[in-house]
Amino acid sequence: MNSNDKNEPFVQIGEPQGVLGGMLRIRYGAGPTDPLPFVLTLPPQYVARKTGKTPPIGYAEMSKYAQESAEQLKATASFERGRGFTTHTLE
Repeated sequence: MNSNDKNEPFVQIGEPQGVLGGMLRIRYGAGPTDPLPFVLTLPPQYVARKTGKTPPIGYAEMSKYAQESAEQLKATASFERGRGFTTHTLE
């Protein structure tokens, strides 16, 4: 089955991962063995704007935002994957 199949589950894979530059990456797909997961990247500036805080934003604040906004972030990732992308960075 293709990883873009509409009948296949689309779930968060693992925990969000911090990367260089203070960004947070969240992987989504059919499961841990999905050969081509979708990667949603949250820059600190995006999280700061969404939370009304002033950068710099730390990893703990980024993780808290990702957890509290999990459904919205998943919907964004699903929409972008439906457009044919495999990654998306929020602005």
